[in-house]
Amino acid sequence: MRRLIKTAAVLAVTAAAFAAAGTASRVSAHHGWSSFDTRAAYYVRGTVTYVRWGNPHSEVTIRVDAAELPEGFRERPLPPGGNEANGAPTLASARPYEGEQQELHLVLAGPGWMARWGMDRPLANGETIEVLGFLGSADAEEMRPVMFWLEDGQGVWQQLTALPARPEPAPSN
Repeated sequence: MRRLIKTAAVLAVTAAAFAAAGTASRVSAHHGWSSFDTRAAYYVRGTVTYVRWGNPHSEVTIRVDAAELPEGFRERPLPPGGNEANGAPTLASARPYEGEQQELHLVLAGPGWMARWGMDRPLANGETIEVLGFLGSADAEEMRPVMFWLEDGQGVWQQLTALPARPEPAPSN
C-alpha cells in the first residue's frame, strides 16, 4: 500500500509539472537573470500600456517613445536600495535601445519587493517611465530592468540576484 501511495504521489507531481509547463515557462525564466543578456544595458523611455501587478513578478508593457540617453544619465544616483557594486557597472553600460520593437514587455519584481524599494503602488496605464535593463536572450521584445524611474524622478531598484555576466562599459561616442 505504501508503495502504491508513493507511486501515485510521484505521478501526480510529474503530471502537475507537465500541465504547468506551458503557462509557467515564461514565469519560471524570470527567477534569475540567465535568460537575459546582461553584457549590455539598454535605456528606453516609454508609456505604460499594460500592467499586471502581482507575484511572482509584475509585468508591464511599454510603448517605446524614446531611446536616446538623457544628458548625464550615466552619472545618475542609484535608486534607493541600489547596490553600488552592480548598479555602477550597469549605468556605465547604458546605451540607447536600438531594437525594432515598438513595445517592450518588462519583467519587474513582485509587489512586496517593489514596496521595499519605495514603489508602493502599481504602475498605471498612460504613465511614462524611464527604464535601464537587459534584453531577453531569446526574446527581443522582453526586457528585465535593473532600475527604472517614474515621471517625478523617483528611482526604483530591481535586482535581487547576481547577474550571469558583468555589464560591459558602453562604447564611447
